[in-house]
Amino acid sequence: MPLTTFKKARLLAAWCLAADLAHMYVRMGWIKFDPNGFWTAAFERWGYPGWLRWLVGAMEIGGGLLLLVPWFASYAALAVSVVMAGAWVTRVRDARFVDGGWISAYLLALSWVAFEWWQFRRPRFRRRATKMAHLT
Repeated sequence: MPLTTFKKARLLAAWCLAADLAHMYVRMGWIKFDPNGFWTAAFERWGYPGWLRWLVGAMEIGGGLLLLVPWFASYAALAVSVVMAGAWVTRVRDARFVDGGWISAYLLALSWVAFEWWQFRRPRFRRRATKMAHLT
């Protein structure tokens, strides 16, 4: 299916947004590894185990980097959205509603990136199934 000029412009805009989000998530994920930083105290205050901070940081860094790769961008956006959904619940439970609003905006941006790049994802099983169907 050929890409229209409008679709190309949308993909470019989605990639630029993904690049901005990638920068933010890599930066925010990286600081979660600081044992004396804000996030260590915050995760303890919220009652989360220490390993969860490491997992969230790793998912933010990995997801942020993969947002830049078109055939992984949709999957990365969905993975980071899971992390952000947890952050949203945590912040709303902590009565930090402004933070919840910002996180909602990030979730909306991640959803749009996932939507725009969805047709370019590379599912292994579908390609293999299509090849097998052609052989029979």
